[in-house]
Amino acid sequence: MNKKKIYHIHTDFKFLYDSQRFESELFENQLIFIGEKVENNAAYHDSAIFYPNSEQSMPAILKVIEDADLVVLYDLCDFKKGLLKKMPSQIKVAWRFFGYEYYGTRRDLMLTKKTLDIVENRKKFKSAIFYKLNLFLKFRKRRYLDSKDLKVVKKIDYILLFSNEEYLYLKKYWHVPQLILLNLDFHFDETYYNKTDSLIIGNSRNIYNNHIDILDIIISGNFKKYIFNFFLSYGAKGAYFENVTEIAEKEENINLITDFLSKDNFEHIYTTSAALVINSHRQMALGNIFTAVKYGLKIYLNDKNAIKNGLTANGIMISSVSDLKKDLTENNIKLTHSEMISNIKNFNRISEVYTKEMFCSKINKLL
Repeated sequence: MNKKKIYHIHTDFKFLYDSQRFESELFENQLIFIGEKVENNAAYHDSAIFYPNSEQSMPAILKVIEDADLVVLYDLCDFKKGLLKKMPSQIKVAWRFFGYEYYGTRRDLMLTKKTLDIVENRKKFKSAIFYKLNLFLKFRKRRYLDSKDLKVVKKIDYILLFSNEEYLYLKKYWHVPQLILLNLDFHFDETYYNKTDSLIIGNSRNIYNNHIDILDIIISGNFKKYIFNFFLSYGAKGAYFENVTEIAEKEENINLITDFLSKDNFEHIYTTSAALVINSHRQMALGNIFTAVKYGLKIYLNDKNAIKNGLTANGIMISSVSDLKKDLTENNIKLTHSEMISNIKNFNRISEVYTKEMFCSKINKLL
């Protein structure tokens, strides 16, 4: 049997593992990493082909992938857009959507008012009218730049997402190629974990976490009995991050985690914490959400997050961020033993209904 040749092009070492779902007797897979060999990607030094993040690398990459049946782009950064422009039209392309590629063009949809005011520097505008005009012009420019990328995006054949709910949401505002659902390649043991009065807030410094609104809940409620762990180990250190840390550092029960944790320390925080709070209006932090299911955390998501509906539709208990203050007041931030096990069972059921083998078979039929 002739195996289909699939090239996986990455620029972020944290997602190199994601290509494992394509491991099958149907495919011959080759990882390509745009960047240097460093300690963080050491596990892939032998299996991946490394190229400098430079336009000069493109001819060599195009030469390597000329026999491709499929090229999978893990996000759509400027380098990959440039590569896509030069890619022969007969090569099929799948886009492993990360979120920022489209969501970043509509901050008005993705950010709360408090976050938006910080990111867009509301304080420098004396008049609310001029501030709103500035926002209008900025968003108009972003949408114009987005429209310029449309020709490039239309060269993509498939978009890879975890939920149909997110696909339907994306179609409201942007051009999206044909959907291929990603499988959940996990199976969790049905284990009960004893929990402390601690919560995990967010997954990074990313502005889409809308940390400020959660800080307001924490401070206004004077919830001293709880420990709030803010995960801020990666992402930009701009004005938004400075505002978050300035507010948080005044509170004794807020722990700012600004450095990458070891695997053991990361898992310790998840196994002992009661809840995970992701106040994003967009799909993000799926790895953190899945880890929260595994370790029995109560999960709080924003009602505007399309992933929330997708998970609840599959029987996974997801709480609303709008209920967080009430639950903190009533000491209701922990799942019961039966709720933990129910979430794990329903998550495992999702994995069993749509397996890695089924995903690979679907890809194979499309090529």
